[in-house]
Amino acid sequence: EKQQRSKWDIRSLDAFPKTMDDFRVKTLSGSIISIISVILMLILFASEVSYFIGTETIDHLYVNTTRSSTVKVAIDISFHEIPCKMLSLDIVDDAGASQKDTFHQIFKHRLSPTGEKEGEAQPDTIGDTLTSEEKMMSLLKEQEERTGNKIVLEKPLTEEDCGNCYGAGAKGECCNTCQQVKDAYERSGWRFKPQGISQCQREAFVENMRDQFAEDGGCQIYGQMVLNKASGHFHIAPHKDLHKGGMKAGLFSLMDLISFTFDQFNISHTVNSLSFGDHYPGINSPLDGQRRNVEDTHGMYQYYIKIVPTRYQALGKDEIESNQYSVTEHLRHLAPGSGRGLPGVYFYYEISPVSALVTEKRRGSFFPFLTSCCAILGGVFTV
Repeated sequence: EKQQRSKWDIRSLDAFPKTMDDFRVKTLSGSIISIISVILMLILFASEVSYFIGTETIDHLYVNTTRSSTVKVAIDISFHEIPCKMLSLDIVDDAGASQKDTFHQIFKHRLSPTGEKEGEAQPDTIGDTLTSEEKMMSLLKEQEERTGNKIVLEKPLTEEDCGNCYGAGAKGECCNTCQQVKDAYERSGWRFKPQGISQCQREAFVENMRDQFAEDGGCQIYGQMVLNKASGHFHIAPHKDLHKGGMKAGLFSLMDLISFTFDQFNISHTVNSLSFGDHYPGINSPLDGQRRNVEDTHGMYQYYIKIVPTRYQALGKDEIESNQYSVTEHLRHLAPGSGRGLPGVYFYYEISPVSALVTEKRRGSFFPFLTSCCAILGGVFTV
């Protein structure tokens, strides 16, 4: 009777009966298979854990109802062949007015011909750009009123023109350069004085400008600024101080100054970074690291930017308000004296009527994760 009761022991329900140790044989191949199985289980388990704790983002689009009136911009651009003295940045609203009083922290850092930084970064102001020949003319007239130095509006002399030899040349002889006037004076046995000789003053002006502004290397301009959240543009163009050195030389041609500006202003550049708002995971800035080379110095590079207000909601964190953007670009070729503008890099922006909400959520839940882990452990162990 006691022996029969033992037949109904709970151990009889064991679905995994063990064989006696005397019948177990441990082999090298079995050990290798066991090690491989453990490694495989760990890899699969780590994969499931990674998927369980990982997150994914979901994009939602809405009509833009944000009430913020400004947008923060962080900019970092390197010009490879323009010295910092010749560069200036300005912000212009949709009405064409310069926004000099807007918040900005802009710096310039000189670059060597190889692109390495030299010296220390210098803070800079905004609103000192020359964007057109008309604006240049206006500044020169203001300078003329203050100094009394005359502005020559006609174009500089060329081989087709006939310059004045100031009585020293033969009849019908033309002197279009300072050296030609000097040679005529020497042939006539006259004492040569460059003062009052317009050809010499023009050449002195150009040489003075080269000494003042022309230098090897480039300039990195970077910083932050706040834009009006409507539409407008900001640009990097020749600095208005370009005209001051020429006024000191006295009589000179406006076309000399315009031609010098074009000759020195090669707008080849690299957009190191450009963002509109705070950074968040996964944000795409299409212009970051992009280099644009311009073969000549007669170019105006234009970027047209569409800004999309974006909110990013991470798991367990505060919401981040930022902006994404898309961009198209265009290179516009100019000619000195055409009246179509001066070389520069322009960023035209407008706010999209659509806003985006990016939410973060976990990819897996606990019970599917537990089921997968059991399936991995049991399946590999069974195999």
